[in-house]
Amino acid sequence: MKEAIVELREVRKSFGEERPVEILHGIDLRIGRGEFVALIGPSGSGKSTLLNQIGLLDRPTSGEISLEGKNITGLDDTEVTRLRGQTLGFIFQFHHLIPALKVAENVMLPAAVLKGGLDAALRPRALELLDAVGLKDTADQYPRELSGGMRQRVAIARALMNAPPLILADEPTGNLDTQSSDRVFELLRRQHTEKETSFLIVTHDDSLAARCDRVIRIVDGSIDADGSPSEVLGD
Repeated sequence: MKEAIVELREVRKSFGEERPVEILHGIDLRIGRGEFVALIGPSGSGKSTLLNQIGLLDRPTSGEISLEGKNITGLDDTEVTRLRGQTLGFIFQFHHLIPALKVAENVMLPAAVLKGGLDAALRPRALELLDAVGLKDTADQYPRELSGGMRQRVAIARALMNAPPLILADEPTGNLDTQSSDRVFELLRRQHTEKETSFLIVTHDDSLAARCDRVIRIVDGSIDADGSPSEVLGD
């Protein structure tokens, strides 16, 4: 069994103070280093809430979360922020690039957060990543000058800036046409193959989930199925 990159034990999450509503009901989940995993489920099933827990963007109401073997329970916000920046990369359906920054500067942002500011020394790494996603020539352009597919590829380069062992992708192809979607997925797969980066991809697209190695389905805040694509999705 591969070493766990992230592990959740009996994680519960509720919202509201007077009459709290529990969204996640005792989630047990383990993702091994180098796995390529899809997370599926109907709208309102708890996918985004679960992703926020794994991404250390929110704390559980109860239960434990370990990232690279480090239990986050008891860590203060500064320690959690640093652990998140060093260990996780994020890709969203809407790229969330900063319009006022040039493409290379957007890619540099995760490292800039850890260093306390944009530094010219970060640029070579940003250019290397832009080259890897086929966009090195756009380094000094602004996001508004790029197509949607190109902006999403910039977002992938940004997610890789700190060479995180785990990337969380929330509907990374949901806003793209078929051709751009395929290219983005191929980039994720190439990163996984070449660098053994772990991926957790939230998607509503069963055809994309079927191209992953493992599929987890969440329904009503509980894991309903977890296995190979054929086991979870059927043939």
